[in-house]
This record gives sequence, structure tokens and C-alpha cells, in this order.
Amino acid sequence: MQPPAEAVPGPGPPPPCQATRGERTLHDVTDSAEAPPDAVGDSYTWEIVHDGAIVESGAGRIGEPHPLTGSTASQHYEIACGVFEQACEGAVEEYRYDVMMARVEGKPEPHPVSVLTVLLRYADGGVAVSMTANPRHRPITERDMAEYRDYLEWAEEDHRRFLEQKARNDDTLELPWASLEEVWTPDETIDRSDPRLARIAELEGEAADIRAEVFDPDHCRELQFRAEQKLREANRAAAEAAAGGDDAVRAAAEREVAHRSERVTRWATLLAETTEAYLQAAALDAEAARVRRDLQADPRPAAVRESS
Repeated sequence: MQPPAEAVPGPGPPPPCQATRGERTLHDVTDSAEAPPDAVGDSYTWEIVHDGAIVESGAGRIGEPHPLTGSTASQHYEIACGVFEQACEGAVEEYRYDVMMARVEGKPEPHPVSVLTVLLRYADGGVAVSMTANPRHRPITERDMAEYRDYLEWAEEDHRRFLEQKARNDDTLELPWASLEEVWTPDETIDRSDPRLARIAELEGEAADIRAEVFDPDHCRELQFRAEQKLREANRAAAEAAAGGDDAVRAAAEREVAHRSERVTRWATLLAETTEAYLQAAALDAEAARVRRDLQADPRPAAVRESS
């Protein structure tokens, strides 16, 4: 995994320290070596702050997996480093994506995050670790934009092929990435106590819950594409390092390749899992649509239908 920026503790503002790949500059890190006497147990809270605004936060316990990083580290500083690493990388990647999307759509480009802070607090609210950085953003080249446009074309074509395949296999299955059904209100001829209405609501609610549990497939596909871009860059850098003959540089480049390979695998796996979840949700929506059609075709109560 890409190593975090070098921490420079101290009471006053230390000189900035350039992070790996020049994507952030670390300005200050403070770490309380021991918890204050009134700190409670191993619980802590964490915050990610962009330009003074909290964008993500949560709570955890030492030794338990962190929801963002999965780290089970036993020290506050280790936990903060993992969150800081992911927060900095995420801020840079999200801004890069937003800029490229704005350029494609002809919209104004967004403002980048200028100050990013990660805070870990003891249970009593005291600060355990504070890390602050100025994310640095690599210029977006014409080559980057060309690759991004190629990706958009590929994604559109891939999605079209998927829909064609599903249409051949199940003509009742609509677009799986979101329910496009208009809100349906039963007309006055339908008995509001008909159990089929409850069944429709149950199926549609379960489909919505499944979608809410996972990432959007388009998001996963986009992050996989970006991870593959970074892996290609890392492979090129590794080839240059191997030719340079510097063992330390070569080892660092190999670690970067390994890290980027893990990211590609992660997003490919998440895309597969998310696609499966959305297909399950689509199947539930299709069943709800079938029940709705049956109800509209014959709105009589069950007792009347069975006696006829």
C-alpha cells in the first residue's frame, strides 16, 4: 500500500513535507502519546474536514475494523494515518473526476479542496491525533481527457450490450441501475385491503433496500477505470525505475505497482458484487410489476376471484 506522508511532530508549524507522487503536502501532525485520565475506554470518534466543513465522520473502537480502511490498528496514530491516507487520495481522485466530467459536459470546473484535516478524538472529545494537508492536484492532460472520453464511450456501449442481453433473457426486466417505474397510485376500483398491494410495496421496498446497501455500479465502473489508469502509470514508472539501476527507487516503484494492483482488484470485485445486487433488485422490481399488472387486469377481491 502507498506509504503515508512523513509525519513531522512538533509544537510549531513544521516545514511542509511532500507526499508520495506529490499529491499532498503535510503541514502539521499532532499526536497525544497517552490518553488523558478522563478518556473513556478504547472508543474514539473520527472526522474528515474539507476547508473547515466536516464531510465524513464516525465512531469506532481500538482493535475493531475501521469502516473506511478496515484497519484493526491498536494505536490512535496508526488509525489516523490510514484514514488520512485514504482521505487525501479520495480528495484528489474525486476532484480529478469532477473536473474531467465538468469538461466533458461543458460546465464550470469545481473548486479543489485546499485544506484537508483528519481528527481522531477520545471518547470525551479530546483530540488524540490531528493531521492537516494541502492536497496537490496533478494537471489533467489532453491524454487524460482522451482516455476518459474513451472510457465513457466504452461504458455506454457496455451498458447497451448488457441491456440487450437482459432483454433477450427477460422482457420484463427494465434498466437495473435504478427503478424507473413512475409512482403508481391504485385507482378507485382497487380494494385498498387487497393483499397484492402490500406485496407490491414489500417487493419494491426490498429492492430499494438492496440498492441502498451497495455502491452504484456506474460509480464502481468509474473507480475501476481510474484505478487501471493509475496502475498503467505505476507500471511505466516501475519500468523506468528498473532501467535506472537505483534499488531504493525500484523497490518503491514495485510497492506502488502492488498497491495499484490491489485497488484494481478491489473495484473489480465491488463492481461484480454491486452488479449482482442491482440485478437482484431489478428482479424484485420485475416481480412487483407483474403483481401490479395482475391487479390492474383483475382488481376484484380474492374471495370474488376464487368463487368465480
